[in-house]
Amino acid sequence: MNRRKQVRRPPTPRDPWQALMRLLRYRPRSLAEVKRRLLSLGFAHEEIDKVVATAQAAGLLDDDAFARVWVQDRLLHHPLSRRAVRQELVDKGIDKQTIDTAVDKLYPAEEEKKIALELAQTRMAQYATLDRHRAIQRTISFLGRRGFSFSLANSVVRNVVRGSND
Repeated sequence: MNRRKQVRRPPTPRDPWQALMRLLRYRPRSLAEVKRRLLSLGFAHEEIDKVVATAQAAGLLDDDAFARVWVQDRLLHHPLSRRAVRQELVDKGIDKQTIDTAVDKLYPAEEEKKIALELAQTRMAQYATLDRHRAIQRTISFLGRRGFSFSLANSVVRNVVRGSND
């Protein structure tokens, strides 16, 4: 009889600093994310405020830096529309001014069409074996799921089909 060993996760640390370090080990976090998560782990508001203040003083928590890193990561690894990136940052608890600064600086409006075009070219190449109409529809849907407006997606896909990169 073959029995597998059960691997148990270590218990959640009762020290809020350790819990915060564990959260930051995986990826940068916004202040709101950290506060929500520590609260869900059962820490008191006073403990959370103290730990967050210490982390901010140490430079471990910074919403401005978080927003910049998030936008850069999205542009490099999972391109989305400007609107979708903004919504993700709102969901992470970043304030509107910080979002506007990061997105306007790192993801100018002119860049959105270029990114949509690159995504459309790649996707249309993947759909080369499909009939043209189906490939166009699937590519427009793909761009829509990435947050691009229908008009931009339609325009970019039509340009790819015509072979122009306007």
